[in-house]
Amino acid sequence: MKRLVVIGGGHAGLEAAHVAARMGMETTLLTMHLDQIGQMSCNPSIGGVGKGHMVRELDALGGAMGRLIDATGIHFRILNESRGIAVRGPRAQADKVKYRIAARRLLETTPNLKLRQGTAAGLRWADGTRGLRGVELLDGSVLPCDAVVVTSGTFLDGCVLIGDRRLEAGRAGEPPSTHLAAQLRALGLRNRRLKTGTSPRLARASIDFTRLQVQPGDDPPRPFSFFSPGIPQPQVPCHIVHTTAETEALVRANLHRSSLYGGHIEGVGPRYCPSIEDKFVKFPDKGHHQLFVEPESLETEEIYLAGLSTSMPPDVQLGMVRSLPGFERAEIVRPGYAIEYDSFDPLQLDRGLGVAGLEGVWFAGQINGTTGYEEAAGQGLLAGINAVRWLRGLGPLVLGRDQAYLGVMVDDLVTKGTDEPYRMLTSRAEHRLGLACDLADARLLPVAREVGALAPVELGQVEARLERRGRLRSQCDGMWVTRSGPLGSLAEGVGLRLDAGMSLSDLLRRQQMGSGEADACLSRLEAWGPPAPGWDPALERDLLLFELRYASYREREARLLEGQRAWDHVRIPSDFRLEHLPGLSREVREKLGRHRPETLGQASRIPGITPAAVTLLHFWIERSKAI
Repeated sequence: MKRLVVIGGGHAGLEAAHVAARMGMETTLLTMHLDQIGQMSCNPSIGGVGKGHMVRELDALGGAMGRLIDATGIHFRILNESRGIAVRGPRAQADKVKYRIAARRLLETTPNLKLRQGTAAGLRWADGTRGLRGVELLDGSVLPCDAVVVTSGTFLDGCVLIGDRRLEAGRAGEPPSTHLAAQLRALGLRNRRLKTGTSPRLARASIDFTRLQVQPGDDPPRPFSFFSPGIPQPQVPCHIVHTTAETEALVRANLHRSSLYGGHIEGVGPRYCPSIEDKFVKFPDKGHHQLFVEPESLETEEIYLAGLSTSMPPDVQLGMVRSLPGFERAEIVRPGYAIEYDSFDPLQLDRGLGVAGLEGVWFAGQINGTTGYEEAAGQGLLAGINAVRWLRGLGPLVLGRDQAYLGVMVDDLVTKGTDEPYRMLTSRAEHRLGLACDLADARLLPVAREVGALAPVELGQVEARLERRGRLRSQCDGMWVTRSGPLGSLAEGVGLRLDAGMSLSDLLRRQQMGSGEADACLSRLEAWGPPAPGWDPALERDLLLFELRYASYREREARLLEGQRAWDHVRIPSDFRLEHLPGLSREVREKLGRHRPETLGQASRIPGITPAAVTLLHFWIERSKAI
């Protein structure tokens, strides 16, 4: 019997263990602390622009994050709602206490999955780095396994930094993982130090909320998961506040006391989530910075001050907080801190997130140089799927850049690498018109069937939605709208002339037809019908209008994709001596040797690799086949 062990109980480990078990694999999740499974160490929220797309995608493949946030979310908002359906991003504030409890309960009740508390000390193989035998724990025991997914988060040689204080820790109050980090370095894997950080947590009663800008959630809230029946938790507002001149003066006067600017940090921090020190130093012309005041849980009185990530000493942190309007008497419950940790160059991974040279080993999450719960969860899901497929003698699941943001992320990591914590942005996806998050269930249905992590009833729900959408589209194509017909006056009311008539589909393509007019037209169709489980009329109307109005753009994009896909199907033999190929420049040979692309498509996406170099490489591959 084959067995899989997942090291780490964060968002990557949770997803890897959950999906592997749902695929029928005997799985053990090993974590330092069972009560910290699914812990939100930083901002207690899920989703956002780009990130929310990935949550919808992993949900469509059988992941847990969408269901967990729907069960425990206390503030839901759709970001970018006015900018078009392709870049809308769902986001939700979690009750972090309930999220963690729900995550553990989900895993404890998942068949084929066992939980084990302990610390991984190293991996054991039968012969060098071939024939994985198991995971050795610090207590000397061994968890036997045939494959392992390492999702170590910030724990590999982790250090917490506050001012000039440096504490060995994987997270505030928890020990680091030093033995496993040492083994991975000793195996010759290229590593680098990265850095992230958190904001201070405040006592709710010490804040004057009447002086803050209220940020209400959506009413009604829209679930993340395609399979959630609704949102059970009470919904609460968040608030917004801005830094002041006093805040900036205090930060600048104490930069030398910051871990970051005091020379105590060597790791590179996330570009798109800078500390408050970085904000004032790198954006000196910006008068103030927006901060989000977010409740951590309905079970506690802690407030998270998002946007004030800092490594300043506690006394400076208190001064910064009290310089904000409404925070003059604020009390810090937990100070913010920076954390430095080991990550490993993702160019050492194959396209399935397997580690080159280490048989039976997959990496997922911050160990690969990413930042964020959603990025970690997406990698964990794919690593778990591919570990199971490998154990069953199947090839890896590789999502294309045109299939999913998950595919964009993995391709970016294993093809281009990263020299700073990687965060998903919609701008990273060149095919984002076809990657709308609300269509993830339809887009990934064939992949979900192949993976086998969704239950038959869940697959049936997706298929029923697609069947109903198909009938709706067909009826729109078949309904003729004339000037004298029942919809003629509606069209003329928005300035459209129907002298010769047109199909309802053509009418809805016109930008003059707003949401209200579209609803009035669609209400006459049988397929529109009443709301039903999994059928949101407002959302379905938006999806239909998106499909009709952007059809020509998507068709053009599809034609461009055909040519690009050809390169992705040409594999570069693993024993190909790239560094000795004649006709290639030294720069190209060096980059091909370092990145070791698996296909010509990957090679073409490496910065600095020209189309001419790819064409020449294709020539040598074809010539080698003929010999």
